[in-house]
Amino acid sequence: MLIKTAMVSSALILVAGCSEYGDFTTEQICKASLAAIKGKSPTMMMTDKVVKEEETELDVFYISYARPDDNNKWHVRCKVNKKRAIWAQNEGRWRDQAQDPTIRFVINDDEIEINEMYPDGSAAKNVTFNISMLGGRT
Repeated sequence: MLIKTAMVSSALILVAGCSEYGDFTTEQICKASLAAIKGKSPTMMMTDKVVKEEETELDVFYISYARPDDNNKWHVRCKVNKKRAIWAQNEGRWRDQAQDPTIRFVINDDEIEINEMYPDGSAAKNVTFNISMLGGRT
């Protein structure tokens, strides 16, 4: 009985430690995605708040960054749905329509590759970040 309890406990710990996105959090995925499409460093992306979207139950990250050349502060929102990051400028519309570029990501160990594709299928950007640039492992 003791061995069976220990095995079940170990299995639960392993499952709880696993994530759909490996060591990356959805917040880190959003920061990497926004940094890639905006051509900025993910270290300058700051999470201001997180809100649960009612209709999808997805976390929406309100992220800001100060542009280094003029110190203007920019505000964006981001959410992650499966292998896609979706963003919106401040309180603007979500960029998830047919005319919008699509942001997808691939995680390989401690790296995340952000792929932005235009509606015509051409690549806009392919950028890779190490998890250390996004605050490390959680």
